[in-house]
Amino acid sequence: MDYFTFLVALLHVHKDSFEIAVPLNSHVVSEPGENITFMYELQMKGPMQQVTWEKVQSHQIDLLISCNLSQGKSFPSRFRRQILSNCSQGMRRSFILMPHVVASDSGLYRCCFKASTGENETFVVRLTVTDGKNDNQYVLWMVVGAVLSLLFVILIAAVIVILYNRKRRRQKSVQGKESQATQNKASNNYRSSFSISQPSDGAGEDIYVNYPTFSRRPKTRA
Repeated sequence: MDYFTFLVALLHVHKDSFEIAVPLNSHVVSEPGENITFMYELQMKGPMQQVTWEKVQSHQIDLLISCNLSQGKSFPSRFRRQILSNCSQGMRRSFILMPHVVASDSGLYRCCFKASTGENETFVVRLTVTDGKNDNQYVLWMVVGAVLSLLFVILIAAVIVILYNRKRRRQKSVQGKESQATQNKASNNYRSSFSISQPSDGAGEDIYVNYPTFSRRPKTRA
């Protein structure tokens, strides 16, 4: 992305304490080397006298652009940074362009339209220029986190499978023992119902075998 335009809502800035209320949709994130444009269109009715752009920091406020709307004249700034802006008589839309931003350009930027009656209209935008090293570290941590999460899910799944298999084996073992006990009980009942009673007097039965008698004839000699 070579050119970026971002519109933000109205805000009021307290100059003495540098306390700035920044809306959630006024944070611009950029990579180094991009061209960033902040633009604001005046909402108030009536003529305005001056518009200024400033960079607000915790220890100071740097003036970037100052434009006299009555004369359409821009005044130079001592800020050591190339800033492009528009300035014309009676204009109601102002922008600044920062080419090839770097990490030091990160911060709060404020635009203020001022009227001769003392009324003013202000908005603030925050710019964050990312660092390549931080991006790489962020991506690395994201990858490590994803891998650890995947390993955790796999571990939980493995534990569940192991516990399930153990439960199944215990159930089969119990069912096998119950089945074996049932079979043994049925076999014992069968034997007891069909047992043969033996004579009580101990008398045995005589068994006779008849063998046929064959006569033996003398062999004749030739």
